[in-house]
Amino acid sequence: MSDLLCIATIVLAGLVQASMQLSLGGLILLYHASMGHHRRRKTRFLAKHYIIGAAVISFLMVCALGFLISSLFNGALKTEWLTVCVGIFLGSALVMWFFYFRRGHNTELWLPRSFTRFINRRAKATNDNIEAFSLGMLSSFAEMPLSIALYFVVANCVLTMSAQYQIFAVLGYTAMSVLPLVMLKLRVKTGQNVIDFQKARLRNKAYLRIISGSGFAVLAAFVWVYWIQ
Repeated sequence: MSDLLCIATIVLAGLVQASMQLSLGGLILLYHASMGHHRRRKTRFLAKHYIIGAAVISFLMVCALGFLISSLFNGALKTEWLTVCVGIFLGSALVMWFFYFRRGHNTELWLPRSFTRFINRRAKATNDNIEAFSLGMLSSFAEMPLSIALYFVVANCVLTMSAQYQIFAVLGYTAMSVLPLVMLKLRVKTGQNVIDFQKARLRNKAYLRIISGSGFAVLAAFVWVYWIQ
């Protein structure tokens, strides 16, 4: 496969990853709770470490799965495994369209309520940078049932690329995966109220669901056409 095709696949997977909402929701909760207890400077540091934690999970998952694929398949995934990933993408699209957000006037996600409550409690109780870093890792890890196939496909693309581009591909995907978090941090830094941002998410919940699900469906079609057929 050409490097250009690998880059296109990684970019598409990164956009799909960025459309997922759990890490963003956790950061909004962290902002909302921290701004009522800490100085603005400390809140900024907590948010920064939260974002770093989420980025670390993406980086480590791509690297770890790349090592696993290389060890098991001596280079790249077989067509059969890519077909499994396509099936997972299609299943994830259905989950996004119909089940990702819970019903009601809220932005609660499909996660078990006990786990959601745990994340909410940790976001509200986070007081230092290590806790914020751990919460960012947890929020990213919690969506692994939907994102694991993304990591496999990205790791496979990285292994297929020319060696001199591989580290840049991993870093680029990592940056894309946390882009919404960085954008939120920048908007809050310039004076936007995080509550207004959450209200906008609530108003556009249906739109976000459609975008995320469609992203998985498009990625499934892309991998099928260009990597399997």
